[in-house]
Amino acid sequence: MIRENDMKRWIVIFQLVQTAFLVACSTSETISEGRDSPRSHIAGSHVFGPPADFIGSSLPDIGHAGLLPEREAKSTRIAILGNGDDSFAARIRTLKAADTSIRIQALIFTADESGQYIARILKEKKAQGLDVRVIVDAFSNPSFQTQNLYFDLKQWGIEVEGYEAMLLQWLNEVPVPKLIPHVDPNQLDMRFHEKMWIIDGETDHGVAIAGGLNIANEYFRIDPRSPDGNWRDQDIILQGALVKDMVTAFDRNFEYFVGVKKSRGILNTNLYWEVTRKVLDETGRIAFHFDADPRLEKRVRELAGRKLQLNFHPARARFFQNRPRYRETYIEQAYLQLIDSASREILIANAYFVPTPNIINALHGAARRCVSIVLLTNSPQTNDLPEITLVGRGHYKALLRVNAEPAVAVCNPPAGIQIWEWQGKKAGARQSDGTMHSKFAVFDRDYALVGSFNLDPRSAKLNSESAVVFRSGVLAGELADIMLFRDLTFAKRITGSEANAFEEPRDVIYRFRKSLGELFEKEL
Repeated sequence: MIRENDMKRWIVIFQLVQTAFLVACSTSETISEGRDSPRSHIAGSHVFGPPADFIGSSLPDIGHAGLLPEREAKSTRIAILGNGDDSFAARIRTLKAADTSIRIQALIFTADESGQYIARILKEKKAQGLDVRVIVDAFSNPSFQTQNLYFDLKQWGIEVEGYEAMLLQWLNEVPVPKLIPHVDPNQLDMRFHEKMWIIDGETDHGVAIAGGLNIANEYFRIDPRSPDGNWRDQDIILQGALVKDMVTAFDRNFEYFVGVKKSRGILNTNLYWEVTRKVLDETGRIAFHFDADPRLEKRVRELAGRKLQLNFHPARARFFQNRPRYRETYIEQAYLQLIDSASREILIANAYFVPTPNIINALHGAARRCVSIVLLTNSPQTNDLPEITLVGRGHYKALLRVNAEPAVAVCNPPAGIQIWEWQGKKAGARQSDGTMHSKFAVFDRDYALVGSFNLDPRSAKLNSESAVVFRSGVLAGELADIMLFRDLTFAKRITGSEANAFEEPRDVIYRFRKSLGELFEKEL
């Protein structure tokens, strides 16, 4: 049986081969980096500023239309979810309380024990008359059991966009210039990486969860016996006006999928689903059997029933969405704005860290202002995609070089850049945690960013992404404490000599894997 993490590795390999093919076959229509994917931001701009503070899409009919408004603290409340098990408990609580609508988007929605549990509730809510909609990236979920789960949801009337039966979702992704506006020849390599969980979003009692978690056992820490089933990740839960902004973001993603299918004419798969549902209503729906481990099913039920204390606080906030198909780069711009405005401390936890030149330059600038910068990412041993860490390590030497500059040397400790790698265990202990999948940052313990965005080229220009930026000393301080006093106890600080060795490794196999990854660095 192929493990889900093994399948992810094969997907990455396929994407690299596909990218090489696209580059080799590109024509004059290929989108240029400078024109369509701006990698910079407006100097002196503010993350809560007006549209003029951001570089919008270069497409005339898009412009700043994708930029959502900032929300005042009196209209938005946020609580920090400590880890994946807390997020699962919060998701189930909100899901069971839903009375109007359910909107869920995730790159991965696996038909394991936690996914099956959620799917059963979704079908119950649909039977109660709720509007239930799901968006997945079906190419990232290739197992037959998971594909059957999507079919099962659809046969019960739940819309699952990004999926088609018999792996036919590729029909909707092949770019057809005459039918789809803003066609990008790299479109087949653009994945839907956003994570949104929105309950009753159009009501005054709506609630939403945002962050880094997909829907699978490892994200919810279902199996504490195995590091592979016990990841570290970070979510937040929201109430108020920001929930409606997430509805806007979700709905335009959903409408994108529907619009693409409508443009296909007779190949519009929704037409055939309507017929299929009518037939199944008359003949009876297909009864699927899903494999499950009774021990893990029990653990899922225990976590689902956990009592959870949520400490909500008011926060000024903004929901950001990156849609590379529309040439938007708002989240990277937000990162650069926040780094440039930091005066004391920057804390960044990011699972797949392959920094772009603009991020490196911004961090160097902050270090020269005597800002203390702590970066946390995966080691190759904990990364579910270890080649990404090998490529990211190639930037450590350049990042740490700034610490020797006079402008930084004269600062009071701990000014400068520190890099830490997640080990999944405390010093001297047995490994208990698997991949660190978090994507969050804290600036001066005043501002924070939590979302799906990795600091790598793929998130910057290929994946659709989302993130929440908020200002609250209490919430930012809580996240800072989680990283400094919990996460770093499972990590190891990288020395300058180690960074030098990573750039020019002696091990032949290591060097080969790193070189291979660097060939496709812009696509990682």
